[in-house]
Amino acid sequence: MTVENPKVVATYHGLEILNGDHLGPQMIRHIIDMRYERREVEQTLNEVKETDNVVEMGSGAGIVGAIIARNYKPKKMVSYEANHTLINHIKRLYAHNKIGDLIEVRNEIVMSEANAPEKVDFFIRGNFLGSGMVITKGAENATKVSVPVVGWEEVKEEVKPTILLMDIEGAELEFFRYADLSGIRTIIVELHRHIYHRPGMREIRQEILVDKGFNEDRECSGGGVFVFRAA
Repeated sequence: MTVENPKVVATYHGLEILNGDHLGPQMIRHIIDMRYERREVEQTLNEVKETDNVVEMGSGAGIVGAIIARNYKPKKMVSYEANHTLINHIKRLYAHNKIGDLIEVRNEIVMSEANAPEKVDFFIRGNFLGSGMVITKGAENATKVSVPVVGWEEVKEEVKPTILLMDIEGAELEFFRYADLSGIRTIIVELHRHIYHRPGMREIRQEILVDKGFNEDRECSGGGVFVFRAA
């Protein structure tokens, strides 16, 4: 559904947020109070420079990526979102804030496996924040859709990312297992303990990313958002 008469319902780090059926009253209140994805926004704002190329995996409402594009104008920024119902809202947000030349959104899922399929199933919930490739508790009635896949190596070749921003609701572990992360300076990722539990969190934080040459910045990490820097 597209809102015929969009209006600004909040301003977040200078970004004007438009109304839409994807934003409920509580979410709008969190945006107004600058609590929506606060740690992810703050840590990314601390990292991105004009010389950076940024890949965002999991646009959500498009707000985090749009804030980065508006405030820091990285050299190149491409955002990937699996939920097709959000794409028009995101493009509308970009256009309203005149940042369409700074950031692009694509309705694709990035996968790092060598033999990744052309499409994968994705489960859309009423609240987009709970959507993902993994069926979690309470998501049994989610709508299943098929989403095109793009290979990480293809993304790397095109974008040459130096910053990786991730919020992909439980698909991080598989991505990190197979991804070549060379050229990345900083990874900012939201990890869900209720999905991974202690073994999965340990594998990502203390095994995979360490083996790939990254150290966790424990001072900056917190609230489910983790910052890793190339050693």
